[in-house]
Amino acid sequence: MIRRSFFASGFMLAAIALLFACKQKAAEPKSTTPEYIIPELIVYCENGVSAPLDEISRHFEVRYNCKVTLHNGNIQNLVSIIEDTGKGDLFIPDSHRGFDILRATQPDIILDTLYIGTNRMTFIVPIGNPEEFDGALSSMREKKHVVIIANPETSSLGQITRDILNREGIYSEVVNNSVRLSVDNRAIIRSIYNGEATLGIDWLSSYYYNDNRDKADTIRFNPKKPEFDIYASVLRISKNPGLAHTYLAMLSSPYGAGIFELNGISRKKQGVLITSKPNYGNSSNKEEDRIK
Repeated sequence: MIRRSFFASGFMLAAIALLFACKQKAAEPKSTTPEYIIPELIVYCENGVSAPLDEISRHFEVRYNCKVTLHNGNIQNLVSIIEDTGKGDLFIPDSHRGFDILRATQPDIILDTLYIGTNRMTFIVPIGNPEEFDGALSSMREKKHVVIIANPETSSLGQITRDILNREGIYSEVVNNSVRLSVDNRAIIRSIYNGEATLGIDWLSSYYYNDNRDKADTIRFNPKKPEFDIYASVLRISKNPGLAHTYLAMLSSPYGAGIFELNGISRKKQGVLITSKPNYGNSSNKEEDRIK
């Protein structure tokens, strides 16, 4: 009986102590110091620029203690996401056509715009160019080539491809000679590598993405075709416009230019911030000697 009473008393004392501690903790005043929330940038970009932006964004996160969320895909999907969510800080399409598509639904959404580099289009063929494609647009109609091009309804690459082929008067013939129209540029090199197609048109930056240079070869346009400038814009709906402009500054910095250069996107002129509606122009037709 004595031992049982001892244990019962000990249990009761422990319960009382625990109850007192809980009440004391509940009575402590809450901290008035606001909890620090890491700022987030939401960046929308087409696939042609996603690889360098991913690397630059990781560096930006560390340097500025923030989070960068990249949404990449075809232009039609990106514009739909922006319209549906009403959220976003930066918009970086593969060409000026992306801005036209975005403005068609949200005319005043673009705030400040900055030139960040110049990309160019190139033909994609299997390793060694076994069909001896000569780089002439008119040759895309030849039945020995199994063609894949981007869809103009979903990507800026597809729109520009259509424009170039229409100027030659051969768009319909090339489409008829195509295995399919790709929703964006991602499937073009993959289709060449997998043997589903033997000739495609893509951005040079796509060729530099990951190990694509081991999967296919590039052929220059003959004659040469214009290069296309890439712009990055801050969206008017940005929740962190100051940080978004800092991101623009990193894109145009020597560090950013170096990353873009490694991905086939060259700096052809100084990056000038445009606060009014940009005049998106093509850069010179100069080709890079290192490209096939």
